[in-house]
Amino acid sequence: MAATLARRAGRSAATTLWGAARGFASVGSDIVSAAPGVSLQKARSWDEGVATKFSTTPLKDIFYGKKVVIFGLPGAYTGVCSQAHVPSYKKNIDKLKAKGIDSVICVAVNDPYVLDGWAKKLDAKDTVSSYPLIFILYMSY
Repeated sequence: MAATLARRAGRSAATTLWGAARGFASVGSDIVSAAPGVSLQKARSWDEGVATKFSTTPLKDIFYGKKVVIFGLPGAYTGVCSQAHVPSYKKNIDKLKAKGIDSVICVAVNDPYVLDGWAKKLDAKDTVSSYPLIFILYMSY
């Protein structure tokens, strides 16, 4: 009985937590206002980073006045992510663009150098730029 009550309490807390997270990231959220002054470092090779003095891009330049799709995945080089998730967005970029989407952002927990190598491996380097915050692949057209 005690174990059942503990499980129910845990589920209730998790539902409350994840429900709040989903609410924060709801359609129409203003990420620029939610994180003012935040800039992201573009993922690239170490040498490219040195050459650009590890320049950053303000969130407003990525999101302000744009329609952006954001999806997350566990990490670069994982099986399903490499074989299905990112390729499916890459394959459907034109359909998303036709619906008025300006960019697609993939959130992954890796450093910018790993994401850069992964984009090259997926042959997505020309359509995918990467920014780390929680490290982000940034697909543009």
